Amino acid sequence: MYLVESKGGAIGCMLVALVFLGTWPAILAQLERRGRLPQHTYLDYSITNFFTACFIAVTVGQIGHHKPNMPNFIHQLSQDLHG
Repeated sequence: MYLVESKGGAIGCMLVALVFLGTWPAILAQLERRGRLPQHTYLDYSITNFFTACFIAVTVGQIGHHKPNMPNFIHQLSQDLHG
């Protein structure tokens, strides 16, 4: 699993998230001005968000060495939940 361990890396991740979150209302407003229904935009956003989260979990979740207290994503999926 990949962990951000430096303050600079954490601040960089927060700034990137703020840029992406800040552009969402502007993109939505622009699409509505062009005649696109907001329901379709939200549906596209939800589907894209789901697939992006799956992709990031599989790729970034595998970065680094497997440790007993920090297993990789695929290893966590195969663990027994009741034992």
